[in-house]
Amino acid sequence: MEYDVIVVGLGTAGVEAFRTSVECGLRTLGIERLNGMGGVGTVGCISFGGDIPKLLHDYEKAAEKGEVAYESAVIGVQRKGNRIACVTYVTNGVVREASAKIVIDASGNATIGALAKLPLRRGCDFDGTMAPCSRAESWMNAGGGIRPIYRNYQEDTSADSLDALSATAAKLTRGRHQFWCQNRAKQRMLRPSPAVGAREEPRYVTERIQTLAEVLAETPVEDPIFYAWTPEDLPVTDRAVAFESEAIQNWKFLCDLPMFGYPSTISYRTLVVKGIANLLCPSKHFGVAHDLGGGLRMQGEMRKAGKAAALAAKLAIEKGVAVKDVPYAELKPFLEKARTLRSPLKTIVTSYHGYAFTPYDDAQVVEELRRDVTRTPEWWFAKSENAPCERSAYAYWTAWKRGMDGKGRPLADALEREMSAGGRFAANYTIALGLMKDARCVPVLRRLVAEPGCEIDPVIEKAIPNRFKAIALLGRFKDEKSVAPLVEIVKDDARGFTRDIAGCRAYESADLYRFQALSYALMALRSILAAHPDAKVTAELEAWRTRPLVIKGYDGFDLAARLKKVCFTKKGKG
Repeated sequence: MEYDVIVVGLGTAGVEAFRTSVECGLRTLGIERLNGMGGVGTVGCISFGGDIPKLLHDYEKAAEKGEVAYESAVIGVQRKGNRIACVTYVTNGVVREASAKIVIDASGNATIGALAKLPLRRGCDFDGTMAPCSRAESWMNAGGGIRPIYRNYQEDTSADSLDALSATAAKLTRGRHQFWCQNRAKQRMLRPSPAVGAREEPRYVTERIQTLAEVLAETPVEDPIFYAWTPEDLPVTDRAVAFESEAIQNWKFLCDLPMFGYPSTISYRTLVVKGIANLLCPSKHFGVAHDLGGGLRMQGEMRKAGKAAALAAKLAIEKGVAVKDVPYAELKPFLEKARTLRSPLKTIVTSYHGYAFTPYDDAQVVEELRRDVTRTPEWWFAKSENAPCERSAYAYWTAWKRGMDGKGRPLADALEREMSAGGRFAANYTIALGLMKDARCVPVLRRLVAEPGCEIDPVIEKAIPNRFKAIALLGRFKDEKSVAPLVEIVKDDARGFTRDIAGCRAYESADLYRFQALSYALMALRSILAAHPDAKVTAELEAWRTRPLVIKGYDGFDLAARLKKVCFTKKGKG
């Protein structure tokens, strides 16, 4: 059969692509593995503010104008040059083939790309790890309400994604069973539901790949398809942030901004698969980096992406051009009419709940860091009310932003004066200087690592220790003089370095404190030794990697294997 458009996957993005396509008068086939449209927002019963019965009704009305193959799976793809020529799918045991002028892959896991053997991106740059699993179970509270519990597990899927995802599902199930055994006397479990692939799967290589750093730096976008204002929702199991991008480390660790949202402008080219003339890819596998994809996978944004893809398909067909050559000036009016280009809720980084922040001046930054800085809650927690921890987080953000803008010299000078004065809060100003990439902070960072517990490194309950932050920053400055104390942390398995802080409740266990210290120390050494090779130190670290080590994370699973991936020789992969 021949169609104008084939939409693979009728979930949150795909259903909007399908509906928009048929409304544009295009002959459209939708292929869906489930028995209904809308994905987690309808058949998955995870809808935020939506009327599920009405959504399903509207989607099925759209289906009357097109053709839908439910309970169907794509099993093959034929390419002719730089085009997807044919899609093979199976429905109720019957194998069918279909061709189309434009193919829209909204499967969420780059199904078409995998079958066509296109290059795909997986997880974080360090080792390909991604967080594919979500929503473990629902419990009935004592008061009668239903309470969902979310757990997220990371896996290295760079080698064989099917095996890795199967292992993840098994791990999640074992962990949830243990948790149920501990809690069944207190409350009733309604359903266990590991959702493999709900948060992250392989992503396409597109004409433009946007990163969190680009978005936060407000890098211009000439061809926007939608705007967003979202929280950063990258699930980093056991807080393994040391292996993530610099932007994620700044956001989740150095500034501690989980309670904040950020604005973003998303380019049309993130939907255009590189090298294929007739393939568009809305859904969470589109052209954003691992770090940005954590926040841009929400239902509202994916609906906009689906609509934009269908409108671009319409123009590509009418003009007889490749999808990358669709003229944006002609696409834009259609996007405006479809309301995908509505302004975001907010246009600056500010708190996701409660108190709205406005940009700080230099004096406010200095003042808000003159306190013990404790952790902020995650974005989904209860509303905040201008809490001190959030004000400090915003002060750190301001320093980071001024460093990005290149307009922060007066602030940097003020921070340096406070740092040099010493005292209980000197390390706060040191971290802020580090976020601005000002090397005047390096001697104090070095002291925090070499002399943990000194007068500028007080032990603070519910605070990320500044000594941990200092390790991460020393790696960025590639400080050769810090190699010796960092190596000592590693050789001691971080026991001495964390002994006095393991009960401070910033992390959930003594093992997780050690994991934090070791992960940041290893990654810092990796960076420093790349700039300042030292064969003796490298040999010591490689010998450490062969030693037995067990560090337990959530649900008792061992985290040491992730640490042992950090290699220091050229032939090593980590």
